[in-house]
Amino acid sequence: MRPYFFATMVLVMVGASYALGGRDVVDAAGQASAAPSGKPYRFEKLAEGVYFATGTGVMTTMSNALVIVNADHTMLVDTSVTPAAARALVAQVKDELTPKPIKYVFNSHYHFDHAHGNQIFGDDVEIVGHEYIRRMHLTNVLQQRTNRSFTGNLPGQIAQMKQRIAETTDAKERAGLEAGLGVTEAHWKAVQEVVPKPPNVTFTDTMVIHKGGREVQLHFLGRGHTGGDTMVFLPAERIVFTGDFFEGRPGGGVLSYLGDAFIDEWPASLERLKALDFDVIVPGHGTPLRERKQIDDFQSYLRDFWRQASELRAQGLTAQQATERMDLSKYAAQYGARAGRADARAVLRAYELLQIQMPM
Repeated sequence: MRPYFFATMVLVMVGASYALGGRDVVDAAGQASAAPSGKPYRFEKLAEGVYFATGTGVMTTMSNALVIVNADHTMLVDTSVTPAAARALVAQVKDELTPKPIKYVFNSHYHFDHAHGNQIFGDDVEIVGHEYIRRMHLTNVLQQRTNRSFTGNLPGQIAQMKQRIAETTDAKERAGLEAGLGVTEAHWKAVQEVVPKPPNVTFTDTMVIHKGGREVQLHFLGRGHTGGDTMVFLPAERIVFTGDFFEGRPGGGVLSYLGDAFIDEWPASLERLKALDFDVIVPGHGTPLRERKQIDDFQSYLRDFWRQASELRAQGLTAQQATERMDLSKYAAQYGARAGRADARAVLRAYELLQIQMPM
């Protein structure tokens, strides 16, 4: 994770949600302001018994979730970034949506911001995920670089925010900084509680669950954002939850984090996503959307990224040099001006994959 500037960090913590890659900040202030004061999540009904859940900014949640209320139980897709965030989500579901117990949890992938709430669920709850997710959670995943690169920055961010509070003479700025500091300190404390809990039910390709009067399909479409991305597809409702395998929002794209990705394989995997019969995409970051063209745009970005990285490596450039040379500016219309510069973490990942394919 690249360091965040103070203003960006405060914006994220008090009124916005953001992609794991740290490349796009998705302004959700208008939506969050409509949420009940002090509540960490807001819900949007997508279909009968199906609700999109996203953070309001009063605590660090970092990713979206999907709540599925069936005849006699509830299902939850993704468990947020910490046990504290997961407990808050479960409590708010019970208060606002249904008292029916959560019996099924689905992990879209292994990353910390989507699965580090697993531990609040007992053995009576089926935590379902791809075999790759379980395998990763059984390693020392807290030391995995994606997790470390984000959580490791928190003490420094807290110190910087305290310094800025001490220096500012603007009352409004101080109030915003203090609010952001409170959220960040609470998150740092919550991170200390995390004990990764792997799925206790796994699959490799496809799983279909018929429970509570609803059909839920789980699809592994190929490697992409990680080695075990799971699509949670509701065929009757024509809704698919894609996690970070595909991210977006109406009217504009969101770039997924590429630091653990299989960049060269991802476009083909996305092609299989397009074969599912859905109307609504619920992304792990961003907001629900219907624009299939955004999948085409992201495939083009990934192919171009891989082509440029491959060519520069073949010319003998280091990953750092390639990061400086790569030009992705033609994607600014879809992803914003900052998308023109390659993410150094993504370039490093491309070089790792290329080294396996063609050692140099």
